[in-house]
Amino acid sequence: MLADHFAMICGKEAVEADAEALAMIAAAAEGSVRDGLSILDQAIAHADLASGLGGGEARVTAAAVQDMLGLADKSLQRRLYAALLEGDGKGLLDLVQQQFSLGVEPAALLRGTLELTHRITVAQLGQSAGEAASPEERTAIEGWAKALTPGQLHRLWQLLLKGFEEVRTAPDPLIAAQMALLRVMHASDMPDPGALVKKLEEIAAR
Repeated sequence: MLADHFAMICGKEAVEADAEALAMIAAAAEGSVRDGLSILDQAIAHADLASGLGGGEARVTAAAVQDMLGLADKSLQRRLYAALLEGDGKGLLDLVQQQFSLGVEPAALLRGTLELTHRITVAQLGQSAGEAASPEERTAIEGWAKALTPGQLHRLWQLLLKGFEEVRTAPDPLIAAQMALLRVMHASDMPDPGALVKKLEEIAAR
């Protein structure tokens, strides 16, 4: 609702803003319209200053808002999640480093991956991904909801949650996040516990 409200205001003020950028602002506002409007004003000023245009002619982009607020870039999050599922270790570590270079804390990176896993699980149960910040995010969530089994998603959640707790207490959070995500990536090749038990029962019955 906040994102829609901010989009309406941008329309009246003739300010172009990406849907993903407005979703980030709405999340940062934490339910406060006043705080959200203040952040939106800052984002517009930030975009104007960066482009040198002034007068609200610049576009408020997700990257600009991410830079201003120090939030995780949603598109990078999706690429990281894809690398995790595809077993691309090098790509995974490169994306972790990119996020860290942008100021995203390792714990926030794991938290974002947990949130994405939850949203995919909910979408798999028939609830729409319509609240996604952009069409690209909605398409990705719906695609993963079809491709992954419930067992895989629950195992991903458990492994990511364990990794998140480790990162929070680790002396070097970045290294802990790298190792936790690599562990999740390698574990994704293993059958889920239910399938493993069934396979063992079949072998025992021969």
